[in-house]
Amino acid sequence: LSLPAQGEEGPPSLEYIQAKDLFPPKELVKEEESLQVPFTVLQGEGVEYLGHANDAVIAISNYRLHIKFKDSVINVPLRMMESVECRDMFQLHIVCKDSKVIRYPVYCCAAAAGWEQLWWLSLCCCSN
Repeated sequence: LSLPAQGEEGPPSLEYIQAKDLFPPKELVKEEESLQVPFTVLQGEGVEYLGHANDAVIAISNYRLHIKFKDSVINVPLRMMESVECRDMFQLHIVCKDSKVIRYPVYCCAAAAGWEQLWWLSLCCCSN
């Protein structure tokens, strides 16, 4: 806590620091500029990646993985995920801590590896 010097007016400097300034949101990375975040963002949540694969829009925030299909949605909190791996060359397997397994088909092995890497990066960042 720093007090104002003689001749200065104002409250102590710590009153100017807000929680959002301590942990600024990361810049959103989009595969295409036309993509829109497919869900309502929660207080404190920041979408970090927005892309698409097959017929779905995929968003990764600091809280969750969100996959929106035409007629359904997969919404998994990052802390609920146990592992993500690329299997059978064209499938992304997400194993959750509550024993659920989500199998998501991707169009190529490189895409599956890319999504797997993004998940690991998101998980490492949210654990801090």
